[in-house]
Amino acid sequence: MSITLNTNAIYAMRTVGEELKRLRLRANLRQLDAAKKLGVTRFTVSKMERGAAFPTDTQLKVLGKLYNCDADERAWLKAMTDQGRMFGRAWWEEQRFRDLFKGDSFRYFHIEDAAERLICYSGTYVPGLLQTREYAEAVAAFEMHHESAERRESFVESRERRQAILTRNNPTVVDLLCLESALRAIVGGPEVMRAQLRRLIEMSDRPNITFRVIPYAAGVPSIVSTLFTIVDFAGTENRSVVSQEKLTGEMLHDDPVEVRRTRRKFNSLADHALNPTETLHLLRDIEKETR
Repeated sequence: MSITLNTNAIYAMRTVGEELKRLRLRANLRQLDAAKKLGVTRFTVSKMERGAAFPTDTQLKVLGKLYNCDADERAWLKAMTDQGRMFGRAWWEEQRFRDLFKGDSFRYFHIEDAAERLICYSGTYVPGLLQTREYAEAVAAFEMHHESAERRESFVESRERRQAILTRNNPTVVDLLCLESALRAIVGGPEVMRAQLRRLIEMSDRPNITFRVIPYAAGVPSIVSTLFTIVDFAGTENRSVVSQEKLTGEMLHDDPVEVRRTRRKFNSLADHALNPTETLHLLRDIEKETR
């Protein structure tokens, strides 16, 4: 078994958890069986297998023996766990982000950070991963006007921090699609929108970013407003995930049928989009119009 390490504690936790679950099932044991052997509740075992916590060294030894792991399997689990503990705490683990984002909206940070590729349709919004701070502030000022200034600031900061996946070592590959109306809406005023358009022009030049726009001339596809993201992971061990934006927040699905359906929908929309070069020309034309 080869060791592939991602510099992210959440990714490491999830990978260890998935391996522990695989080994337990191979041993034909229940979570309750493992819990009794460890002297913990079944919830604790479930938490480990879901990638929400690392097992202790003692727990690893007990589980390795219980699951009849060979030397390579035990070494891999120990190495991945030790490596994961060395990584810094993820930014979204700060209490202010935990307080603001709940359920799947919070879990999405985990999977986005571990993704190899993101396929995103953002409709009438500029894709969140390409938004400037000022654009995000304008969105928060409207959509979160009932929230405190501190919570709005946490939202904006989360938007900024998420964008690090585009510029880190081994950056995430993204395929981003939005509507022409997202570029023409004067969000935050002319200066803010002009800076946003310039950001899109700048980021579109990065090799890991594909950004395309569905023009008004496309007809019906130019008014589709359902937002979604498809998250693909490296290798074949992890299922792709679909994130859909609802009024109550993000909803995550990993059902293969749902993923295929959403991928077809994205491809259908993309068939009506301008290519990246044509999109760049449109961005420059609209930017000139805002001067």
